[in-house]
Amino acid sequence: MSTIDQFKSRIGARGGLARSNRFNILMVPPTGAFNDMQEVRDLAILCESCSLPGRQIQTFEHSYFRQAIKVAESYINEDVSFTFHLPSDFFIKEIFDKWTNLVINRNSFKLNYASEYKRDVGIYQQDIKNKNVYAIKLMNAFPISVQAIELNSSEGETQKVTVTFTYEDFEELIIPQSNIEEKKTLNKGEVLQNTPNLSPPLLKTLFDKFF
Repeated sequence: MSTIDQFKSRIGARGGLARSNRFNILMVPPTGAFNDMQEVRDLAILCESCSLPGRQIQTFEHSYFRQAIKVAESYINEDVSFTFHLPSDFFIKEIFDKWTNLVINRNSFKLNYASEYKRDVGIYQQDIKNKNVYAIKLMNAFPISVQAIELNSSEGETQKVTVTFTYEDFEELIIPQSNIEEKKTLNKGEVLQNTPNLSPPLLKTLFDKFF
């Protein structure tokens, strides 16, 4: 059994305990959903909460010779929800209204091509010095739910909007502390490759300034 001193020693040697409020996101909507790169930067700044996705292994029972045992069959990835603070101009709500309209056109009810609305999304866990220590890339993600925004007569309450994303799969990008800058460059290249509607110089500028 470990002692409290051993526990504190090991936690201290690993930079302390992870904090839930130390995170960042990189979400670049399709070009038809936003006006300029400042809106993309503000999306990350105004994100109040999100989650690192979970993965469930599906199994089936198989009897070899005695009792039935569970055998892995496939896996299911959990959807990820993002909650954003809403500024007075409602630009975040407008972004996701336009983005969901790119999935299924509200006028013609036609489904668009996947390349028009699917985008990679990065979620970064940071340490107390705001250095990226762990990262998840949601591959080919798109919003499937923009939740209702409650209105009431209470004074002083601010508004938020929660958006749920689905995606094809996610990839864990573990960032060694001794190699943060190198890994950051790798992440940048991966993001640039998956944003066909934006010129690489614009995205490179965004990534360099924000991260």
